[in-house]
Amino acid sequence: MNNRKILRRRFWQTAGIFVDNAVTNNIVLIQALGLCPIIAAGTTLKNGVALTVCAAVILLPLSFIVSLLGERLPKWLRPAVYVVIGSLLMVGAAYVMETSISPELYAKLYLFIPLMAVNMLYTRSGGMTTVIYPLATIADALGSTVGFGIVICLISALREITISSTLWDVPLGYTVSLPEVAAPFAAFILLGFLSALLQWSRQHITAYFRKREEENA
Repeated sequence: MNNRKILRRRFWQTAGIFVDNAVTNNIVLIQALGLCPIIAAGTTLKNGVALTVCAAVILLPLSFIVSLLGERLPKWLRPAVYVVIGSLLMVGAAYVMETSISPELYAKLYLFIPLMAVNMLYTRSGGMTTVIYPLATIADALGSTVGFGIVICLISALREITISSTLWDVPLGYTVSLPEVAAPFAAFILLGFLSALLQWSRQHITAYFRKREEENA
């Protein structure tokens, strides 16, 4: 019974970390990371999905490596090592996109992949810790990736629909043409609405997971 209770508590702690990074402490809306690719390249759903995959390819393996390294690296050296490893992962992701997925898509996004990677890695590297268990580290990275993906894909889809009346380059059967939505100010407006919605809902979400942790304490 005690082991089952510990597992339940660990599950809700891990779930809380995931939800905190994906929703209540969203990497974009709260931490203001990854704004550049959303504002400049988040104009089609394909772009949004591609950049989300790149974020996952960088953050998830990096978190796993961090959990394996443990406390073997001095604290002052960790950010530099994490950024170097993340940069190598970024180069690999860019190469796969260019050679195996879509050279055309890579040509559109090649400027934003390194900007996104450096922005996320440099800012998050100082907060990466090796004292929590590996599953929590991966949940942290997965939550951050999902949080980034939700925001960029939602904004990209809305902008694509409004600009060209398509979604994933598929015509929707009606005509709306507002090319102005491709401008950065439109992304800022959408980010503002999403931030307001998040502020309204985050207290209820946080209270729910805190209650579940207390019940399984």
